[in-house]
Amino acid sequence: MPMRQALLCLMLAAGPATAQQADPGAAPADLPAAPVIPPIAPAPNLPTGTIAAPETAAGSAADRAPVLTLDLDLLYLSSAWGVRAQARLEAEGDIVAAENERLTRLLSAEETQLTEQRATLPAADFRRLAESFDLRATGIRRERAQAVQDLNGWAEADRAAFFRAALPVMGQVMSDRGAVAVLDRRTVFVSLDAIDVTQQLITTLDQRIGDGAGVVPLPSPDAPLTEATVDAGQAEGSGQAGDAVPDQVE
Repeated sequence: MPMRQALLCLMLAAGPATAQQADPGAAPADLPAAPVIPPIAPAPNLPTGTIAAPETAAGSAADRAPVLTLDLDLLYLSSAWGVRAQARLEAEGDIVAAENERLTRLLSAEETQLTEQRATLPAADFRRLAESFDLRATGIRRERAQAVQDLNGWAEADRAAFFRAALPVMGQVMSDRGAVAVLDRRTVFVSLDAIDVTQQLITTLDQRIGDGAGVVPLPSPDAPLTEATVDAGQAEGSGQAGDAVPDQVE
């Protein structure tokens, strides 16, 4: 799973699948994708770069520079805190993706079975079953989208907690260097590499604040609208149309 893509603003563009109009075997709209850790901010479209300071000036530039630079994304993602957050988000995202795939198969199978019943059911009975299916499918999509939104929200909150914890350490490094400002390296056209403090801060932050485990708890989802809900809907359908709709599809 790619971990450095932009934040997925996940909206379900397609409406609920309608069995009354579906072709046999048509699958419901895709469920939302798993979340990823977003970058700190979009990189400015600037021709930025660093140059090596002359050996005779490197020490003085590092010690007495009034301005320091750092790479915010690298600072977070390469720190013990960021590495822990990426691994946890990837693991939780895999769970979300697997559940979405399973539910997509369940909904597709039920929609196919329901479509096949259209020719044998009275119109009123079929309409009632189709409307019930649409309501369940819409509810499942909403619940899965919320699961992704909750994880994205956790990732943002965890990253914000990292920078709150890192700010005093950054201030101390700035004070120790006699600097008056620390700038995002991506906003500077050109600078001496000697004034970049990213690696120094990563080492110091790992020692001072650690990996941040438990600082921002993962969201606790409500009772999921998953297999039990789908199976309950299938049971309702089978009560009206014999055994045409299976109890479970794997």
